Amino acid sequence: MATKQQIAEMLRGRLADVAERGRVLGQALGVRADMAATRRRLRAALADLGEEVHTRLRAGQEQGLAADEKIRAMQDQVDGLKAELRLQEMELRRIMQEGIRRGERPEEGVGAGPLRPEVGGEG
Repeated sequence: MATKQQIAEMLRGRLADVAERGRVLGQALGVRADMAATRRRLRAALADLGEEVHTRLRAGQEQGLAADEKIRAMQDQVDGLKAELRLQEMELRRIMQEGIRRGERPEEGVGAGPLRPEVGGEG
């Protein structure tokens, strides 16, 4: 039978695990929020680019469209946002993998397995 001190130590350990998991999930949620904001900016940039291209095509200005400075700037903005999104996705993976590694404690019993968050894509 476990003593009061052993029970208290076990509870402290479990609470520390819960706090660590909460910290990891908090970081992950922060990155997910950044990713959502970047995706919104990307959609807006793509919409602006599409609107500009559509307007020029309707006006018969398709020649030299790729060389146009305004179109090139919009394309660079879209490429930059895509790169930013890839970096944020890598950061989210890193946070979650580190959290999973820290959450693994083989010496603990049933129900204390690794942190297994479901990370789904946002579209």
